[in-house]
Amino acid sequence: MAYSCAFRGRHAAVMAVLLCACPVLAQPGPEEGVRMLEERLTPALLSPMRVIDPPQLYLAQRETQPFLEERRALMDAVVAAGDRQPDLARALTDLAEFFFAHAMAPEGLSVLGQVGGEDVPPAHDLRAAAFELALGLIDPRERPLTDRARALLTPAHSDWADQPLFLTLSHLRAAECAEAGPLLTDAVMRLARFPKPVQERVLPGFLECAIETEQWRLARDIAAAFDSYPALKDSPAYHFLLGRVAEMGNEPLAAFDSYVLAQDGKDLWAHRARRALVDLSLREEAITTEQAVVLLSQEAELWRGDRYAGETLDDLASLQAIAGDKVSAIESYGRMIQRQAGTPLADAAQQKARVLIEELYKQGANDEIMLGRFMSWHERIAPYFRFTVSFAHAAESFADRFLRAGATVAAAREYATIRDYLTAAQDLGIAEAEPGQIDRLTVKEAEALLEGGQFDTLGALLAQPPSLDDPELARRFRLISARYLDETGRRAELLDEVNGPLPSQILRLRAQAQFEREDWPAALEAYGRLRASLDGELPLPDAIRYLLAAHRSGDSAKTAELAQDFPSLTELPGWAEIAKSLAIAAPELLPLREETARARIRNAQDMLDSLPESGKLN
Repeated sequence: MAYSCAFRGRHAAVMAVLLCACPVLAQPGPEEGVRMLEERLTPALLSPMRVIDPPQLYLAQRETQPFLEERRALMDAVVAAGDRQPDLARALTDLAEFFFAHAMAPEGLSVLGQVGGEDVPPAHDLRAAAFELALGLIDPRERPLTDRARALLTPAHSDWADQPLFLTLSHLRAAECAEAGPLLTDAVMRLARFPKPVQERVLPGFLECAIETEQWRLARDIAAAFDSYPALKDSPAYHFLLGRVAEMGNEPLAAFDSYVLAQDGKDLWAHRARRALVDLSLREEAITTEQAVVLLSQEAELWRGDRYAGETLDDLASLQAIAGDKVSAIESYGRMIQRQAGTPLADAAQQKARVLIEELYKQGANDEIMLGRFMSWHERIAPYFRFTVSFAHAAESFADRFLRAGATVAAAREYATIRDYLTAAQDLGIAEAEPGQIDRLTVKEAEALLEGGQFDTLGALLAQPPSLDDPELARRFRLISARYLDETGRRAELLDEVNGPLPSQILRLRAQAQFEREDWPAALEAYGRLRASLDGELPLPDAIRYLLAAHRSGDSAKTAELAQDFPSLTELPGWAEIAKSLAIAAPELLPLREETARARIRNAQDMLDSLPESGKLN
């Protein structure tokens, strides 16, 4: 109401100026009258409007009534208000105040969510905002404050009597005890006017801040007040905070006893007491690092959902890393990332885990970890980090190691899994794969499938070839396709036209395909291209086929030329015997006599049949 009265008063002032100006305006001319009106109105209209503060929530202790009766009466008032504003806004805010008085934050906030809009008078909106702030600051869910509630904490409302209390609660909610400390005395004094359930909810936090800022007299007064609250007297909060005082006073035994009294509870203070016991025992060397890991592992499962739970996992991971158990440390960071998503704790955990993962997978890639153990560790770590690009690199090194060891099934599966997760991460906007990363994984998967003889799976992959921009990846993929056709007996398809330069491996396969089709002129040409791609050097089987193709195509001159050139074509074992057979009764001059050439060719064919197919890819 104060806001609306002030607004009406401002208009009244304007009207008074106008009325007072009327006699003056009657005397001079129109232009002079306008000038005089502007001179009188401008200072009033341009002066800043005074910021209206919310009402003080409690000027005296609130009168208590039986819970169910008061709630019923307040809800009846809400129903009776119907859609009428401001009656509905007033009734809903009264109901929210009732919930606040009983420290029932979620219920009160759900009610206030319906208060607002252009039809709500400013006074009602301010009162609703004040209770929205109060409820938000005691809400155990620690959800973000609304904009209108947060606005009441700004310097614009520094004259509001309740602001020091709520600023203190806001700082403590953000773990900013140093900022709350100077306001603490005023906050405690203001809190005395609020309902007891609210006092009971916030006093432990006030006591902890008083201890941390070493305001000992205030801390003593707050601690003494605990006796007036059955839920606080002899509570885990009380004993935990006594333990903190003892620790700060360098009395570890007294601190230990207090923490033991607090640890059996089920609330946050009991959790913190159990954490404090572990920390104190480590400092006093009463337990080993391994024992602390066991205790914190249990505590990480007992307490979840808030920043204290995140800090527990962070400390657990640090101890596991100190103990040399990198895999468990990475797992702890992974759980932390999942449970604390979107928080600074999760971001820090991501970076810490990345360092450990890089170290671990580097060891694995360098054969410093046995394959079985490496796979087991990888399976434990992978579920937490699959959607990150950095882990994709680590997992790729894992697959590379298994491919080198001949475990082609495991390698191909891992390449495919990495690619699928990266593709999904891109589609969901979670991460962006590096240029060429997905293409490289596709080619590596195809190579692993080929080496493992998984031709059905490879065929399905080759049926939808990727568009490869990298020339080297494109070359490797064409080679895989050619070898696949060769291995599956589809050599005729090797002869299809292919754009771009072909690697020597594919040229060899195409030449072999022409040779097996007994298309001798084509085979002769294909082996010629292969020889050119190898700078004149040919493995023994290829050299012999080249010679046979020349002979069977009827090109006597080429046959004679190759017979003379063969000694320079290869140094492979067994070539001397063929060269010797080719030299039988050889004339001093070329070309060879027909009978001599035929004898050499027959010997060459026999030798070819007796040689391994060393020209094929390994």
